[in-house]
Amino acid sequence: MDVNEFLEGSTLTGRQAALIFILFLLLIIAAGILLILFSDIFRAFA
Repeated sequence: MDVNEFLEGSTLTGRQAALIFILFLLLIIAAGILLILFSDIFRAFA
């Protein structure tokens, strides 16, 4: 399966769409946690 075919969405099943959505949500949450942790670290050094 080509990446372009996969991202096109015509062959995307409900399970694949849900998995992509959950992975995207986890990525956003992880980035938020990292930002909070690093902001605390930078505030400690300032």
